[in-house]
Amino acid sequence: MNAAQLILPALCAAALSLGAAMPRITVDAAKPVGPVNPLAFGANIEAADDRGIFDRPFSAPINPHGVAQGEGTWDPAANRPHPGIVRKLREMRIGMLRYPGGCLAHNYNWKQAVGPLSERKDWKFGIDEYIRLCRELDAEPIITMTDYALPAEELPKHMAELVEYLNAPAVPEHPWAMKRAAWGNPEPYRVRYFELGNESNHGSHNLVPRRHYTPEEYAAYFRSCAAAMRKIDPAVQLGIVMEPGTGELHDSPWNRTVLEKAGRAADFIVVHFYAPRIADQTPQEALAAVLAYGDQVELRLKNYRDLARTLTGRELPLAMTEFNIGSTGNKPYPWRFSYLAGLMNADLQRIWLRPENGMLCANYWQVINGYWGSFVSNDKGEITLRRAPVSFIETWGKYTGSELVETGLENIPRREAAAVPGLAISRGERMQSPEAAGEAEPGAVSGKGFPEGISITANGAGEIKIRFDNFDGRSAYPEFAELPRPEHIPQGDAFSYLISFDAKYTPDRPGERPSGAVGLGMVDSRGWEKTASAVSVPGIQAATEWKHFTGKYQVLPDTPGSKVLLRVEGVSAPLAGTAEIRNLKFAVETQPVFPAYRTLTALASRSADGETLYLVVFNKDPENALKAELKLKNFDAFSGSGVVLTGESPETAADTRPRPVTVTPVSGSFVHEFPAASMTALEFRR
Repeated sequence: MNAAQLILPALCAAALSLGAAMPRITVDAAKPVGPVNPLAFGANIEAADDRGIFDRPFSAPINPHGVAQGEGTWDPAANRPHPGIVRKLREMRIGMLRYPGGCLAHNYNWKQAVGPLSERKDWKFGIDEYIRLCRELDAEPIITMTDYALPAEELPKHMAELVEYLNAPAVPEHPWAMKRAAWGNPEPYRVRYFELGNESNHGSHNLVPRRHYTPEEYAAYFRSCAAAMRKIDPAVQLGIVMEPGTGELHDSPWNRTVLEKAGRAADFIVVHFYAPRIADQTPQEALAAVLAYGDQVELRLKNYRDLARTLTGRELPLAMTEFNIGSTGNKPYPWRFSYLAGLMNADLQRIWLRPENGMLCANYWQVINGYWGSFVSNDKGEITLRRAPVSFIETWGKYTGSELVETGLENIPRREAAAVPGLAISRGERMQSPEAAGEAEPGAVSGKGFPEGISITANGAGEIKIRFDNFDGRSAYPEFAELPRPEHIPQGDAFSYLISFDAKYTPDRPGERPSGAVGLGMVDSRGWEKTASAVSVPGIQAATEWKHFTGKYQVLPDTPGSKVLLRVEGVSAPLAGTAEIRNLKFAVETQPVFPAYRTLTALASRSADGETLYLVVFNKDPENALKAELKLKNFDAFSGSGVVLTGESPETAADTRPRPVTVTPVSGSFVHEFPAASMTALEFRR
């Protein structure tokens, strides 16, 4: 019996009915609610070389697709964007393009990607080529600034010089702007949006030496770089980076600290949502999870805005510069390419467009090529493979006007959903907040399995010492204690551990900064490889005095237990010193329970001339077609047409071609049936 059966025995039988009344969707074409935000149709393009960041060492061969091809958008032989790719991205209505990537930005030095092509060693797709691509797409650029490519003290000048290159007039007091002009671009580019770092809390991966900001260090980086950039161009808009994940941990220690210490210098908040986390679920279990996700996302967005308002006293918009399903593997299915991922992300697009959600932009990860691409192209700019999500993106591009109009929903059936990682239970009629559920006591501390050069001792009074005797292994994750599942938490219910402790690190050589990162963590007792469930509480190596640490581990609903471990990462020189830990506690907290989710959602817009009305509807019941009355107010439509996207196999990665739909409005009101787990896009003309 799986977790869903334990929690909700009749979960999949039928939607929870709100009564016998037919669902109704009312669109009032005379009531605009705001312009369609073109930046909500954003995309990402990786344009950096990933050597040294993940698995490939710096000595590995250059990846031409990372430095010359613009991830398939650029023709280096003709020195221009591929016309066919530009047409496709314009059809998708791509309104913002993020560059040079996500984690690839850690090691990106923009000065290697400017200047005459003949003088560049490798970079044939650089800053100027990226700006040209944006202009051909009529897309707003947003640049991810490096956080770790240079020593921290050099980054403010480095970033200010990029702003000078991009935005300053070509006059002698701006030498980098003079270079831009000499290289063929005399007018400033006027790039407005910059993201300072990318997921900076997790450090620079495998770069040597590895660097890992504490929240305080990132805040200092942000403040100093922001001041330097604004000195060149006060009009730039700068984004401050939150911790990535599922969006549930909006008030994490990282987020609170960087907002408290640097949020007043920010113009927007950068968030990345990868959820729900789908791994070994059945296709129907995975489909049920992603269909419930949208209702929970809107509260998570509000939580980030509320936190920023509390800590900065300002209203800061959200930049969702990466989002997708929370799945990176290929077994049992490559979920990121699946029909259910395309459907979920299409419903999220509706959320990004709603003005009340406070979105500056939303950038899908990824539209073209790369590990996540919705379609694949070759070096000639020809599309060679379409995956399931691509048609959803195209449909939004075709069936969206220029102004949103009021859309009302009544009598919508609701449906319950079981918890999975990144998704709380959807059950009942009201929201239930998390509650304290006691404390858990770990078993005895054991150093069995610790690698050579690291040892651990405990005095029985809650004090732990960890010795590093010239440890020269690159990384280590030894476990030292175990927490069984709390007996009072029913199997199948999700819960969290609130981790807290005090710690400090003393190097053997006074004043020496450790070459790696040291922290504590928790992992599912079944192991990371099987569950991909873990949490890190980093930064001990930077605590030269006693410092309080906190973290939150969201436990899988079916976990039998959890293990406590030491996390040592990115050691590039022998580590010698002592980490001391005291007051290590694990408070148990229940997960929130969301109301049963709405099975029909919709968004309507109209064309600039008011002659065309668009309506996009999602049926998020995984099993049942739903009939609904569609009522068009202040719009006398004489014809209606559209498309519907459905999939018999939610796990399929095959392209889902839309099927045509024809409707005939009768006196502004008619009944339409929406297939189970579908997206329907309608267009009405008068």
